[in-house]
Amino acid sequence: MDASTLTRAVSLADDPADEDDLRLRKRVGIAIGYVAVATSLVRLVALAAVGEDNPVIWGVSVGFVTVMAANLAFVARTRRFTAYIYVLLVVAAVAGVIGSLALGGLVASSTSIVWGMLLPIAALLFLGPRRAVPVFALYGAMLLTVIVLDPLVTSRAEPPPYPIRLALHGFNLFGVGLIVFLLLRSMDLRLRAAQARSEELLTNAIPAGIATRLRRGEQRIADVYPETTVLFADLVGFTPWAERTDADRVVDVLDRLFSRFDELAVASRVEKVKTIGDAYMAVAGAPETRIDHADAALALARAMLGAAREVLAEDEVPLELRIGLASGSVVAGVIGQRRLLFDLWGDTVNTASRMETAGVPGRVQVAPSTWEILRDRYRFEPREGVEVKGKGRMTTYLLVD
Repeated sequence: MDASTLTRAVSLADDPADEDDLRLRKRVGIAIGYVAVATSLVRLVALAAVGEDNPVIWGVSVGFVTVMAANLAFVARTRRFTAYIYVLLVVAAVAGVIGSLALGGLVASSTSIVWGMLLPIAALLFLGPRRAVPVFALYGAMLLTVIVLDPLVTSRAEPPPYPIRLALHGFNLFGVGLIVFLLLRSMDLRLRAAQARSEELLTNAIPAGIATRLRRGEQRIADVYPETTVLFADLVGFTPWAERTDADRVVDVLDRLFSRFDELAVASRVEKVKTIGDAYMAVAGAPETRIDHADAALALARAMLGAAREVLAEDEVPLELRIGLASGSVVAGVIGQRRLLFDLWGDTVNTASRMETAGVPGRVQVAPSTWEILRDRYRFEPREGVEVKGKGRMTTYLLVD
């Protein structure tokens, strides 16, 4: 049986709307039904081979196979997985008690009652912890019933022949072991998937290196990075355009534009910090230090200008991007508890923000701190006496491409 055939076989209860976790639980539940039917069929063959003539044993075995096969057909037709699980649990409970008593008691039945141990485990996996508690109580009642009736049954029933007891021991141990393996494997896969989703969400919210430190138990993360370049970008005229434009189109344009920026930031190994409305903030040199932080930030800025021209032209949006850069020391850390945020503080951050707001549409404006680093490798056009909020008049520099 190839993988595609096996997948189809265990997908009887799948629904297109199912999340990955629910789909996995359903498939494991269906697989357990197949295992129970297959194990019982092998048991019937063994009973016939050794000449077993006890009608109760035959009735329980045939009845179990019939009901379980009908249950699989039911879930394949209706996709009612919860009902399927309840039928599976009830049938297993009844068959476990009757089978133990029919075979001469707890010891003589080759401990077939161990199948009942699967009931609370399966209920915990498929029905949730709240519903699993009464199922565990049911298993306790089953075991108590068999123990109480065991002296009466043992005194009146003759134990099965040794070959039958040996075969039943093998079937019980293998069948229960296989189903426990499937259940534990399913739980492991679900745990790993949940961890992967959690890590993906965490690393999408904060840098990977910071996320690793948080997972290791650090409670407060605040570091000083002496050499960084901070980038701010925004769309000139965005607010009035957004006010007269359909909300869906506004969100679509920003999503496409910022997704392109994210791709460019990853390619440039520059860390995206956050977006605020139509503003985009990134930093080179934190939390991973690098000597070429100014070059990396400027390369990202140039790429962002090109991407913005393409996206805005495609959507016929009459806006332009402007970008500001500043270099220097920053303080970086993680704030918040419910929604973690990696953020930057310091004069360099404020200056970069002012370079953007006092900039020119379609251009990259850099502070003197960044110009000092890059002036030998790039051409800049000085702007004298630019009014910068909080800093007065200063000379800034526009990149000349």
